[in-house]
Amino acid sequence: MTGAADPAPTALAALCDDLDALAPQALVERLRAEVLRSGGTWHTDTSGLPALPIIALHGITLSDMSYAAAALRWRFAARAAAGGYAAAAPAAEPERRALQRAWALSVLQHLTPASDAVRDSAQALLDRMIHPGLQTIAPPAAVPGQTIAEAAAALSGAAAAETEEAA
Repeated sequence: MTGAADPAPTALAALCDDLDALAPQALVERLRAEVLRSGGTWHTDTSGLPALPIIALHGITLSDMSYAAAALRWRFAARAAAGGYAAAAPAAEPERRALQRAWALSVLQHLTPASDAVRDSAQALLDRMIHPGLQTIAPPAAVPGQTIAEAAAALSGAAAAETEEAA
């Protein structure tokens, strides 16, 4: 759900990119500053009684047992709302790759709410991390009356064409 003050998916993705570079405590401070800047909700309990920290920002509301955990969950949900990652982080950036892997697993295990398209994107991200040379080829559209053997031949032809095009 996106309101008038909520950023476009590209702006949300840019915010997520900024947040990805932060350590947990810096992430909490940056999100708190973003909440104060944009008019979101940052519930701070001063009663001394047990309470769940809640972060509500840009149409995404999450809570957890600590602000650090809530901030991490908020970042994952925001990344899903932004459509996921455009590409896997390079192998030379193991911390960013680990964060991307954690996000993808969170989406695939339904811990982070996401659309089917974002789940597909998360699976593709993991696939590219595990098999860097992997190319995903969309299956050809189903043809009424087509046999499985005919469909397999069509898919093989499409794969061969994609491979030649990539070379």
